[in-house]
Amino acid sequence: MTLSIRFVIFAAPRTGSNLLCGLLNGHPDILCHHGLFNPGGVHLARDRADLIPTLGDMAARDADPAGFLARIWGVDGRVRAVGFKMNRGECAVAERLLLDDPSVVKILLRRQNRVRTFVSEEIARFTGAWESYAGLVLPPIPPVRIRTDALMRHAELNAAYYARIETAMRASGQEWLETDYEALAVPQELARILVRLGVAPRDALPAICRKRAPADLRTNILNFDELAQALRGTPLADDLTRPDLPDLVRQPIAS
Repeated sequence: MTLSIRFVIFAAPRTGSNLLCGLLNGHPDILCHHGLFNPGGVHLARDRADLIPTLGDMAARDADPAGFLARIWGVDGRVRAVGFKMNRGECAVAERLLLDDPSVVKILLRRQNRVRTFVSEEIARFTGAWESYAGLVLPPIPPVRIRTDALMRHAELNAAYYARIETAMRASGQEWLETDYEALAVPQELARILVRLGVAPRDALPAICRKRAPADLRTNILNFDELAQALRGTPLADDLTRPDLPDLVRQPIAS
């Protein structure tokens, strides 16, 4: 039996990792879980709740991250690729085990728009709604006031996270695949990821995450003009008005 390709998606929070996991899991030859090491729970692929008895609960995971990882990789021989996402700040032991294993394919997912990343995280913290799967009833998006210093620290935190991951992989001579949230609507970009995972590209993959944020950030940033003035001349200034990814639930990726 051919062993499945193992992969992990490294991503900062609110950079589209649930969207990418859902898209990949929509391929018949891929099993892609969500945040298996999320501190709030073991977040399996949306269609694989049956695996909890095999993988174990949070207590089993946290008591033995290495054993939990071994169960993840060995749970399903019916697919060509098995993986999940790891967000910044999750289990350090699991992160190190993954980084030290050159047989695990690494995908680095970024979101180029640092302002939208921060605004999305602030809204999620305020509402408690960290997931926006199609069909979920979610609270309305509240307007938020953005502090410039907090935004800049957040951007620096994420930049340091990605730099640390890259440094670890360079030190061990590993290669990795980089992609952006904003590119996930481009058919050729998703095809590139699928080829790296050893599966055939498909004409369309279903998106399971609804886009929540409005197209115009003026809609939900209370101090938009003040923020724009504060960001003038900084690398983040253009992020306030840069177009964002469309809602792929309404517009599935297709060639």
